[in-house]
Amino acid sequence: MSLLSATVLRVRPIGRTRDFCPVCRQEGRFWLAIAERRRVVLLMDRGPIGHPHHELTCMSCRCKMERPAEERPVATPPVGAAVETFEPECLAIVQRRIEGCVKMEEARRSGKLSAQGREEMIRGAVHCFARIYDEEPTERVTPMMSGLLFVATIALGAGGVYAWYRMNHNPLAIACVFAIVAIWGGLWYWIVSHSPRKKVRTWLAMALAPLDPSEEEIRQARRELQAIRMGAGFKIRPKKVRSKIEKIRRSGLVVV
Repeated sequence: MSLLSATVLRVRPIGRTRDFCPVCRQEGRFWLAIAERRRVVLLMDRGPIGHPHHELTCMSCRCKMERPAEERPVATPPVGAAVETFEPECLAIVQRRIEGCVKMEEARRSGKLSAQGREEMIRGAVHCFARIYDEEPTERVTPMMSGLLFVATIALGAGGVYAWYRMNHNPLAIACVFAIVAIWGGLWYWIVSHSPRKKVRTWLAMALAPLDPSEEEIRQARRELQAIRMGAGFKIRPKKVRSKIEKIRRSGLVVV
């Protein structure tokens, strides 16, 4: 996050949709949003970077995943109350993918999943969360929030210096310092609680736990992301994902 130049991910809710949730392992309902990265210079929006995509949030488990915007064409995004009821039509390929995922999950549960199907499910789970891995934790901090933090920090810092040197009011100066720490601590708490980048490893591990992939199988899926130049191919840590999978399987949080 920089006040001079930063990339901000702007996420705008536009409705609801259906898709296959890799964590719930079934077709489900999702909140739908348009997400696009924008360049911000001196707190001013300088336009988009790249192409927008759709961010889907599962209404059941709250996991977030990305899908190409082309899968659900939206000519004019709704605003206001219309967002609650809007549901764009999906391309036929979306329904075929959902049906394919449901069939593979049924085969997995019945012990009839082929090696090729299992490999496809592992790859699909990794690709679902790849763009979330590409995020920086601070990308969802808006320019307005950054500006307010900057102004508040400068004002409190100046007030603390004035109280210390001009007023000899040490308690007030100390209070200003604590206020600055509280503000930035609050920002960090907001980032941890709102940034999906902080939760994506858990989501990926929960999606993979029923398949129980080896570290090498996760590494192979990661290599595919590297081949298409996706940052997630370099950020996913197979050893840590595998460790998280083992922890989840031991806890009984997922049906295996």
